[in-house]
Amino acid sequence: LRLLFIQAFMTILMAAVLTNNSLLKRAAESFRDWGRDCWCPTGVDNSCKKRFDWKIGDLPQGYDHKYIYSHVGYNLKVTDMQAALGLSQLRKLPAFIERRRENFNYLKEKLSHLEEFIELPKATENSNPSWFGFPITVRKNSPISRNELTKFLEENKIGTRLLFGGNLLKHPLYKNVDKRIASDMDNTDSIMHNTFWVGVFPALQKNHLDYIAFKIEEIILNKN
Repeated sequence: LRLLFIQAFMTILMAAVLTNNSLLKRAAESFRDWGRDCWCPTGVDNSCKKRFDWKIGDLPQGYDHKYIYSHVGYNLKVTDMQAALGLSQLRKLPAFIERRRENFNYLKEKLSHLEEFIELPKATENSNPSWFGFPITVRKNSPISRNELTKFLEENKIGTRLLFGGNLLKHPLYKNVDKRIASDMDNTDSIMHNTFWVGVFPALQKNHLDYIAFKIEEIILNKN
């Protein structure tokens, strides 16, 4: 373990980038994080105070700034350190997976009566996934838009995320890149406009999930 820690520490030293220029710092961090336009520190949302109000590239008005990509970037994280921590966590993995499945199934049951207005996720045939999150797609006949719903949830202390970049072709990073589009992007565009996640991570208890379901129900039925 000591050898692994030393190796991870040396990797950090070799990969370090230092600057006293705030603009260069922001650019370097963006390239490190897949080319994201967002400059919020890790674990912080809405530093710009207009997270759901941007209009950038060909994305729809209000696309979540945390998932707007302004250029092609990389996933340059401290992978050796993450691996060392990951090894120590492996013994907890079965319990984590089971808990995620339980939270997913509980939340789906709590929201099932709203399927007229929101499309709920389901596993593909013969699969039993460890759910990363709980994706919800707002239907066309819903009385509320995806952006209205996510804003409401955020205002009520419920974290949301879009399904990453949606249609990447609409982002600034591909604006002037030569490319071939092989087929229509209807499903991708639907995700870009209508889909978001809420969490199912293992620390969430039933009272947390009840609150999420209650707030989603509250705004949909009040608007209907």
